[in-house]
Amino acid sequence: MSQKKLTNNQIIEKLRDDKEYFGEYGKQWLSNSDVKNLQPHTFKQFRAVFPNNINLATGNYFHQLILEPKKAEKFPMIDVKIRGSEYKEYLKENNLTFALKTTEAQEIKEMADHFLNRSTQLKELVSNKEAQYEVPMIGKIFDTKFKGKADILTQGIIVDLKTTSAKTITQFINDGKYKHGYDTQAYIYQELFNKSLTFIAMDKEKKYYNDTAEYYWEIYVCPVHSDTALDAQKKVKLAVEIYNKFYGPKATDDIRKEVYNTYF
Repeated sequence: MSQKKLTNNQIIEKLRDDKEYFGEYGKQWLSNSDVKNLQPHTFKQFRAVFPNNINLATGNYFHQLILEPKKAEKFPMIDVKIRGSEYKEYLKENNLTFALKTTEAQEIKEMADHFLNRSTQLKELVSNKEAQYEVPMIGKIFDTKFKGKADILTQGIIVDLKTTSAKTITQFINDGKYKHGYDTQAYIYQELFNKSLTFIAMDKEKKYYNDTAEYYWEIYVCPVHSDTALDAQKKVKLAVEIYNKFYGPKATDDIRKEVYNTYF
């Protein structure tokens, strides 16, 4: 007997589970992380698996503290001063590739507390009773299946939280467009959810007001400009073309035969 086809709502509900969203089931849809690796000079890395690291762990723990505090209580960390033999044994025992030290986790917890207490407007945006967290969505873009998971749907917009090493809001924007693929993420999410997106980023470096002992972390609030989305649309369209050429069900070319060719 053939398996009953799920409705869109049932699929979206299933994708709430990270194991389904990031696992084999979720791979039938393209995501923004795929788009980043479907550009002219990255397409051979499509869906390559990269190990966890300090930046990913910091971002994940920060997200959980803000959006899923119950899950954050079980976030893997170890009370060591250096990543020596005890740390390596902990990774092996827990089948991990990376873990935060408790001192690192404590600073991220301070960051999250500061984030929620920095601005009444920010707190209302992120924590109001109507806000929805970790909301998946699917749809077609350029006749290709895409998925996305919004950090927060609130007050009629999408809010995406970031941690960053950018020292200024200008650097955050430039890095987002040219290094991290936040522009294509914004385009995809705005298409899927039919809502505008605002990035809220927190600089990971603790700073001090003038010569006082009072510290803070810089926060950048960046609504996505229509010009940014328009430029990103072209990148997503190109990614779909590359996907269809090398990886789609009717792929015509083999990545193993591709070499880069341009004037020096």
